Amino acid sequence: MWQVIAAVLASASPQASQPVTVKGTAFGPRQRLVCEWFTNFENSRFEQCHILGGTAPLLDEGASIECAGQSCEELDAAARKAVQWKKPEPVWGTFTVEILGRVSTERHRKRYLGDATRTVLIENLVSIRKR
Repeated sequence: MWQVIAAVLASASPQASQPVTVKGTAFGPRQRLVCEWFTNFENSRFEQCHILGGTAPLLDEGASIECAGQSCEELDAAARKAVQWKKPEPVWGTFTVEILGRVSTERHRKRYLGDATRTVLIENLVSIRKR
């Protein structure tokens, strides 16, 4: 049994450490991040992020959000549950989220007021709580 687990971990590790490109944006290796997520009817962004046990470019001015798979839907559902949000419109609030994700390797120009120059790719939501 332990051989199967070791084989799965060995096959997953190189993929996690490999850079990926999503929608034309290059992202570095997968890392565990803790971010302050601000969301309302018109904005959704990470205000601050720090990396747990890894290295990444500084996210001092926050980050735009990109999602892999269903991670944005999972984030929304978890936030709604955390604050018991029953309204059909987007949830509002500031949350502390822990994710497995990637940070863009290059900065981009700000695209709108309040935008950041980095992007974080959410691959898996680990936890969320209302701040």
